Amino acid sequence: MIRQYCATSSRMPGLSIRRRGCAPFLGRVLPLLCLSVPLAAPVPARDARTPHNQEGAVKAAESPIRFTGIPYQPANRQDPFWHPERKKSGSKPVDEEVPRGLPPRGIAGTYIAQAALEGISIRDDRKTAVIRGADARAYFLREGARLFDGYLKTIHDDSVTLVRETKMRSGKTVSQEVTKRLRTQ
Repeated sequence: MIRQYCATSSRMPGLSIRRRGCAPFLGRVLPLLCLSVPLAAPVPARDARTPHNQEGAVKAAESPIRFTGIPYQPANRQDPFWHPERKKSGSKPVDEEVPRGLPPRGIAGTYIAQAALEGISIRDDRKTAVIRGADARAYFLREGARLFDGYLKTIHDDSVTLVRETKMRSGKTVSQEVTKRLRTQ
C-alpha cells in the first residue's frame, strides 16, 4: 500500500492537505526534478575548413594521432592471449550429444525435465501415472510410454522412474534414471 502524504494522510506534521496543500511538498521536489533533466547540448556551427560532399553532409576527418606501437608478429611464437587448455575451434569432441531436432506435440515432445508427476492411479494389478506435459495438459501413461528423450520405466505407489537416453556421436547411448515423486505434505 503506497501512501501519499501530501494528498491523503495527515500523519506527517506540516503536510496536511487541509492546512497547506501540496505546495510545500512540490516546493522541495520540483527543483530536484528540474536538476535531473539533462540539458540539450549546443550544436556546433559548421566550420569553413570542414570538407563537405555535394549533399552537405560532413565527411569523416582523419585522426591527427598516429599509431606508433610495434605490431605483433608471431613468427613461431605462441599467442600470449590464447589459453593453452582451450581446444581448437575446428575439432569437435568425440563424445558429443547428437541433436534431437524439433520435438513433436503432446507427451511425445515433452522432455523428462519438463514432465511433472500429478498423480498415480492403482486399479487391480495395473498402475497408471498422471503426468503433466510441457503443454500443461495431463497425460495418463503406463510403463514403457515414450517421452521425447526417454521412457517411463516403472510406476511405484508414490513415485515413477523415468529413463533418460542420450545418443552420443561415438554411437554410445547413455542412460540415466530419473525419479519423480508425488508432492506429499
